Amino acid sequence: MDLYSTPAAALDRFVARRLQPRKEFVEKARRALGALAAALRERGGRLGAAAPRVLKTVKGGSSGRGTALKGGCDSELVIFLDCFKSYVDQRARRAEILSEMRASLESWWQNPVPGLRLTFPEQSVPGALQFRLTSVDLEDWMDVSLVPAFNVLGEGFLDHSRVGGKRSLGTTQDFQF
Repeated sequence: MDLYSTPAAALDRFVARRLQPRKEFVEKARRALGALAAALRERGGRLGAAAPRVLKTVKGGSSGRGTALKGGCDSELVIFLDCFKSYVDQRARRAEILSEMRASLESWWQNPVPGLRLTFPEQSVPGALQFRLTSVDLEDWMDVSLVPAFNVLGEGFLDHSRVGGKRSLGTTQDFQF
């Protein structure tokens, strides 16, 4: 059955079967990102120094919007950190923070999520840590970008805003890496 001959009442089922990623992959990727968020909450990578506290995490990309298509999709996790005092400070410390995030991610993946593989492509986006979650059968994949950010609106704003919608990863004020 093709799209043009599909009755209106059957469109949701057609989209779910033909266009959206498999539910099994989406659920595994969601669990993996939730586990990553939990791992980043734990201290790691900063010997002798206080780990930056995450003020808020905002999920974006096709996965975050629920518009992912079969084959591949993307997800951006913007992580507002308390360690940045300005955009200039964010730019100056970006490489250090991204390096710490990668070390935390590599440490977290020592216990991989069954059915998923993690790879690091060539890092082509300045200011983001990119990685790919792939199903073992290579049918579905998700490109993920972790983006550390400066909270330009000041302390307290992110606590009470609707920025990012719901907290789909179970993130909290104590999220640290």
